Amino acid sequence: MISKAEDGFYHPTTEAEICELVKHAAEQGLKVRVRGSGHSVQSAIYTGDFKSPPRDDPNINIYLDNMISVCFDYEHKQVTAEAGCHLGKDPTDPTSTIKNSLLYQIDCKGWALSDTGGIIHQTVGGFMLSGSSGGSLSDSVAWQIVAIRAVDGLGNIHDFRKTDDLNNPFYGMGVSMGLLGIITSVTFQCVDRYDIIGVETTSSLKECAIDLFGPGGNDKPSLDGYFRDIQYSRLLWYPQEGVGKVVVWEAHKLDKTPENFKPKHYHLFPSILGSELPAQIFASTMFKLFDILNPPEPTSKLGKLGRQILKPFYSLIVNYFLASAVLAPQQFQDVWWQGLPMDNNVNYKLMPTQFTELWLPLSTAADVMQELRLAYEEGGFNATGTHTCEIYMSASNNFWMSPSYQQDVIRVDPFWFGKNRGNPNEVYYPMYWERLKKFNYRLHWGKALSGDVGYLKAQYPRWDDFMSLREHMDPHQVFVTDYWRRNLGIDAD
Repeated sequence: MISKAEDGFYHPTTEAEICELVKHAAEQGLKVRVRGSGHSVQSAIYTGDFKSPPRDDPNINIYLDNMISVCFDYEHKQVTAEAGCHLGKDPTDPTSTIKNSLLYQIDCKGWALSDTGGIIHQTVGGFMLSGSSGGSLSDSVAWQIVAIRAVDGLGNIHDFRKTDDLNNPFYGMGVSMGLLGIITSVTFQCVDRYDIIGVETTSSLKECAIDLFGPGGNDKPSLDGYFRDIQYSRLLWYPQEGVGKVVVWEAHKLDKTPENFKPKHYHLFPSILGSELPAQIFASTMFKLFDILNPPEPTSKLGKLGRQILKPFYSLIVNYFLASAVLAPQQFQDVWWQGLPMDNNVNYKLMPTQFTELWLPLSTAADVMQELRLAYEEGGFNATGTHTCEIYMSASNNFWMSPSYQQDVIRVDPFWFGKNRGNPNEVYYPMYWERLKKFNYRLHWGKALSGDVGYLKAQYPRWDDFMSLREHMDPHQVFVTDYWRRNLGIDAD
């Protein structure tokens, strides 16, 4: 059996080595988990509730950075990528480059995936297993997954292929959080490569071109109508008192790329001397400076006074920061795999961000937005915090545990600055979990979970089927950690 490396991980190079590690774990009563890009909640990734790297953990934490090969099937326009292959370049992984990334290699063949997530640091396995998705109802990477290869909890290899039979275990494997087995490769049905063109506008809620809170009218579409009509989009809502603005990013595919097409990259942050880094340093400093405005509210008289003093300065600075964007919409055009991941240039050392993400039926969009507006008005900074709330959509798919299982969804993604004091699971996210319960949300599996197993179970029609498949694939619970036991209500074997 291969040995643990100095970084605390096992780095297999073949499926055979993975099988050997899993068999050893089953025999010794150990746990096995796999790290992708590390973008998910840390406790969801590793074998224990700890920060990485897991040097002192006696269990088996695997890093698939040696399993990144890509194979092309030209006859069927399909690509099979080993699970450790990153979608794009991961700046935290020295082995990850643009040229060995999946999306770059697909593009070089004249092919594409129909969508990407907001970032492309993730590995193939991690992106799929957590149910991640881009912001589109017309396109979905989930639709393009046609085969999955995995090692189960006994060390056996399985091949799952997409069929029209929705009872096919393939649909259980697709979004399985690493609980059914270790994904070793995924096969995608590709489409022809394309370029995109888009615009980002910033406005007050009142002046927004979308009726965010109602049924639409007066030349404004409703939010759900807008999401159905636009090909790719995402909204950033600044709900804080004195700010009240929304940033609308939208794009569509070019039917035919002009011969003189030149990429004009999108910038999430203002570019200063050709770099977004200075603006990110400023934003990071600002978030830390105004931390007192975030929940929990100070209990001391001095803390409450400081909060009252800082409130107007916060809105003044944010409005100044957004002023140029209000006056001049940002036009952009790009290659598909560089243009669609609009958040890919965020420096997560400067801007560590945590999330919970609620996926709700698209038909509830206006009611959800009204409920959030009411919560923000009633709660002030205790409800809004100092960050943004991301609003976007995802298309329905048939993976049993996907948050968009058989329904188009609106996604509510409140941001939490990772350097804030306090635990967002205790002081911030519960407001969203409780107030939006009546709309039957599902949660993104790679982000903060509520721990309300009964509620989540009721939202997934195939929950019991998934759990039955889990028992079959992993009878000794090799892949079940305390974190997943708590959040999915899995009994000890």
